[in-house]
Amino acid sequence: MAIDPMTDFNAKRRQLLTLAVLGGGGIVCGGLAWLYHASKPSNKAALIGNSVGFNQRFHCVVADWQGNPIYQIALPQRAHGVAISQQSTMGFSDAVAFARRPGSYFQVFDYQTGLKKQLIQAEADRYFYGHGVFSVDGKFLLATQGIKQSSQGLIGIYDVEQDYKKVDEWHGIGIGPHEVIGLNDGSYAVGVGGVHTQGREALNLDTMQPTLTRLDQTGRIISQVGLGDKKLSIRHLGYDQHDLILCGQQYRGQPDDYPALIAMQQGEGELISLNAEPEQWARFNHYIASIAVVGDYVLATSPPGNCYGIWSISQNKLLELQPLPDASGVVAHNGEFFVSSGSGEVVTRSPLDDVQRFNSTIRWDNHWNAIPS
Repeated sequence: MAIDPMTDFNAKRRQLLTLAVLGGGGIVCGGLAWLYHASKPSNKAALIGNSVGFNQRFHCVVADWQGNPIYQIALPQRAHGVAISQQSTMGFSDAVAFARRPGSYFQVFDYQTGLKKQLIQAEADRYFYGHGVFSVDGKFLLATQGIKQSSQGLIGIYDVEQDYKKVDEWHGIGIGPHEVIGLNDGSYAVGVGGVHTQGREALNLDTMQPTLTRLDQTGRIISQVGLGDKKLSIRHLGYDQHDLILCGQQYRGQPDDYPALIAMQQGEGELISLNAEPEQWARFNHYIASIAVVGDYVLATSPPGNCYGIWSISQNKLLELQPLPDASGVVAHNGEFFVSSGSGEVVTRSPLDDVQRFNSTIRWDNHWNAIPS
């Protein structure tokens, strides 16, 4: 029986992509040799992230640069992102851990002492999406939220001086806002995922309208830009301090399709996808967790893909694709990347070389934040 060449080609392509997802043949990772180092606690607070412990125990962890824990703040449920105040400009050292979507709480604590402060509950008809940020003056905490019945998005505004009392809401940004970050001029960017959910079940995948949305300091929408493929749910954001925003997506389309999962926007311009081959995008398993920028280089992680990638912005080219079990958070500091993982491994590296790996006792979960110096 004759074999249709196109059928044979597609079968081989599916086989190749399946191997790529599993970390097998067809994908060549960067050939850097790992350097293993003993990790000695420095007791200097540098990083904050959430952890998943055994027996459903969840914490927010303050750690040094090698991931050694200094404080572990017990949390009532699994958390996702963290907002950090800047003591030098805001005058206080609060951090806020946000419950994972659909979240019911956020926990405030002092990252210098580990002292627990306010535990704020969402209203009965609201939930948290897992991210927030302090206003540039430190007077307010902004949190991404949704209305339970519709997933219509809003930004909850909490007054820091009134013990994080909710004082306002910004509406009209669309369904499913996820991460919000502050920009240099005091405005904000929001990754609006576009997905209406009941619990964590998606209900509107055929009508999604994800956008990268910019808001001014009063919550007025400055711009909303989407991608051509509406099944790319815009979720996590990175920023390079030159008004270049990177957004990472979760793909909610066909499981055998592997579109670009990261895009960049300069100013209020259009979104431009970062380049990689479909076989390389397959390694990320349809999800980008965290993004950081060092100069011309972008590092993005994927927990379900058990990997991270490094791109050159100017070349728009994937330079490395490295394995890392449950690759989770990444931050940039002094020209280096610091990467966490759910396996407890911590990787520190310059963009192109000098890779070091440390052992951590923490099962890091999704995101890291650097404490401002």
